[in-house]
Amino acid sequence: MPFGYENACHMKGAPRHGRCPTTGMSTFTITCDVPVFYATSEGQTKRIAERIVDRLRAAGLVSSTVDLAGPDAGRIDWHHVRAAVVGASLHAGRHQRAAVRFVRDHAEDLNDHPSVFFSVSLSAASEHEGEVREARRIAQAFPAAHGWRPGEVATIAGRLAYTQYGFLKRSVMKWIARKEGAPTDTSRDYELTNWSKVDRLADDIAARIEKRVA
Repeated sequence: MPFGYENACHMKGAPRHGRCPTTGMSTFTITCDVPVFYATSEGQTKRIAERIVDRLRAAGLVSSTVDLAGPDAGRIDWHHVRAAVVGASLHAGRHQRAAVRFVRDHAEDLNDHPSVFFSVSLSAASEHEGEVREARRIAQAFPAAHGWRPGEVATIAGRLAYTQYGFLKRSVMKWIARKEGAPTDTSRDYELTNWSKVDRLADDIAARIEKRVA
């Protein structure tokens, strides 16, 4: 299973069923060593989150992606969390509102665990050092603005998916790409993410957990 549910006998991977006293509907909590929360607009942040999860599972950890636009982010049992990752993408200088709400509401939970924030943007792959620095500045300012103190903040380049954009968005993204020194041929897509960097980020998280156990 990608993530586990816990029942009364505390067996990881088993469901714990309950009833809401108000609605009578069944409820559950999600147990996970390392939840990787993400907010995405075009899907690349989700892909990066999935890569981190795969790497953490290979290290023997129970990990799963959690979409901040869905209900599962509020169902995490933080008592079983050993580390947490949050990722969001940068658009017009801002990260998604879902990421803002989550970090603001769960800053205390995040601060109680080893945690990492990664920000995905085209600027992270820019040929212009000033743009790279600005992407880093915005990424570092995001957690602090909402009371979160992650152990690491990473900026990761995204993806130019020209073939998936509508006409207007394709034109805007081409203009941005030209400004950043990125590819502008709109007949194809461009993978700009440094996957080795993503793997190193996941490996660092696993190492932090191991160090806490030792």
